[in-house]
This record gives sequence, structure tokens and C-alpha cells, in this order.
Amino acid sequence: MQATEASQDDETITSTADELHNQAIRFIVELNQLIFEDLPEVIAQIIKQEVWKDRTLPYQNFGEYALDYCPEGLGVTNNEMLVLLKSAMSKNNQNGSHWASVLGEVDTNVRTYAKKNNIPIYHLSGHLSDFELSHPKTIQEGIITYLPSRSNSHDGQLLKLKKNDPQAYEDVIYGKRKLDEALQKPPRKKLVGIESVKSKFSGLSKAEQAAFIAWLEEEKGNS
Repeated sequence: MQATEASQDDETITSTADELHNQAIRFIVELNQLIFEDLPEVIAQIIKQEVWKDRTLPYQNFGEYALDYCPEGLGVTNNEMLVLLKSAMSKNNQNGSHWASVLGEVDTNVRTYAKKNNIPIYHLSGHLSDFELSHPKTIQEGIITYLPSRSNSHDGQLLKLKKNDPQAYEDVIYGKRKLDEALQKPPRKKLVGIESVKSKFSGLSKAEQAAFIAWLEEEKGNS
């Protein structure tokens, strides 16, 4: 019985080690050309011509168009495809505002899906490259489960900036400022003299404030 099984396994091997090796090399080279050379050029042309506005039902932005199903949209409907799209768009530094529209649509769509299907937010990943989905329904349907607003990455920081400082967000996505610069908080004004005393006094407990006032009265009596 074991000999029969072994012979059947041998029959399924149709490629030699060298052939498999060469196939892998060819596929890697072809994928590199497609994802990092050809696709970025096509995406750049789509953005330049604003193709999403010329579909049967015009889309509001690139993100909405990218995430919709084929044939009208680009069909980016799972995490793996989203990784490919991000890789392609990262080749062109002028795509900031359009990748931001993708992030906005992804975050909204994923939250809506999770609420509709009673999926806890903690079952959704804040890491785009994390394919280990813990909820059976998301595994079965093969949907995007990336929730950028839960991420500490560039994507997550960008969405947080959009919420906290819309003007700075606009500056970043249109290349007027870098994200790191926009996230930096202005230095606190250094307090001097009586203002410094007032600030420290307000941070004391009631007991400490009473003791400080008593000390001032004592000092006043001694002067």
C-alpha cells in the first residue's frame, strides 16, 4: 500500500528542481515589473485623467473607485490586493491625497461591515500585512479587515491627524508638509516669574495650597 502511494506521489512531480527554481525566478522578476513598474505607471495615468469620474456611475474619489468591484471599480477587495495597491502607489510621491482617499474608504467600509455583522473591532487588524484573521466570517468572505485608524503606522497617524487637525492633514496629503512635522506639538511656552508660580500652585493639592498660603502669611508677618 505504501509503495502504491509513493508511486502516485512521484507521478504528480512534473518539474525538476532546476525547472522549479527557474520558474520562481521568472515569476519574481515578472511580478516586480508588474507591481513596481507597470502598475504604478497605469495608476499615475488613471489619477492624471481622473478615470473614476468617467465610469458608468461616476465615483466621488479614487478610493471609492479602487475598492469597488470589477468591472466598474478596480476590484481591490481584500488585504492582499490592498497591499499590492499600496506598493504600486508608493512608487509615486504625488499620490498622497489619493492614497488618503483609499484609507478613508477602507476605514469607513470596514467599520460598517463589522457593525453590520456584529464583529468586534479587536478582530480587525491595525496592520495591513497581517493576514491572520481571527473571525470566521471575515475568513470565509475574504474581505479587507485592515482598520488603519487602529494602526500606529503612517496610515494610522494620517487618519488621526485628519480627525484632530484637518488643515494640517490637507497640507500633508498635498505635499506641503511632512507628516512628522505636522504631528509635532508646538513647544510649551516657558513661564517666568509670577506666572510660573501660578502654574505650579494650581497643580498642588488643596492641603498643599493651604500650607503654601499659610507660609506666605507667615513670611508676610516677618517682613
